[in-house]
Amino acid sequence: MTANSPKLIYVDTSMGQMHVRLYENKGPTLICLHPMPYSGSYYDSFCKHLIKESNCSAVSIDMIGYGRSEKIKEPISIHDYATSSIEAIKTLINDHHISNSTNLLGFHTGSAIANEIGILEPDLIEKIIFVTYPFFNQEKREEMLSSLSKTPLNDDLESLRSMWEFTIENRTEGVDLERAMSNFLDQLQNLDKGWFGFHAMFNYISEERLRLLKLPTLIINDQSSLTKATKTAAELISDMNYIELMDTQGGIFELNIDQISKHVISFLNQQ
Repeated sequence: MTANSPKLIYVDTSMGQMHVRLYENKGPTLICLHPMPYSGSYYDSFCKHLIKESNCSAVSIDMIGYGRSEKIKEPISIHDYATSSIEAIKTLINDHHISNSTNLLGFHTGSAIANEIGILEPDLIEKIIFVTYPFFNQEKREEMLSSLSKTPLNDDLESLRSMWEFTIENRTEGVDLERAMSNFLDQLQNLDKGWFGFHAMFNYISEERLRLLKLPTLIINDQSSLTKATKTAAELISDMNYIELMDTQGGIFELNIDQISKHVISFLNQQ
């Protein structure tokens, strides 16, 4: 492990082992929950920047079924992703890998998982940050479930073309090839099961569950297909701060790290 790289460990949960990246243990911890179908490595640039610019520790967890965590054969729910993550967080605290001053950050599907953790274990978590929230009403969820793409395993290289084009060839200007390739490899690891996280999200009743979150929450919105959805989600949360980033064009955890970190650090330092 180099000075700037995370410590990699596994923790046991009732759903199997979860893979965790630990970026120092020096103060209050921000636990980052990744968007599907990627892994905790999605936050590598952000976590390295955060611990450099603040007194915070940072952790990223591979959700069950993703990255290097335990593989699963059938779709599970947002509740399942949350409960397994809670078990992992408690183990990290009990084994002194992280502080018991714990906060969550989620992006896309990771935001829904963070929301559910905050509902289930409000005494475990101090603050929550959503960087966009994929809010869909019942009609839209049913539509997206019915059109959910389930890529089968096959030996046709052409079947990977759309994934390659989206992640590599047409990546946002400024995102380097190494970072894009890491995301592409994450998708390859679960090529035929990467849709499990979307299935969970499209079955999650956000209009009910968001109202149950009572922890201090920061909503960071960007300019994307989820801008309007995130605004709708924000209106349902009782203890909420809202910030909208104006100069974003995708790849925000590579290209807008300064902006995000500034707001995250300010929010976590509020008494």
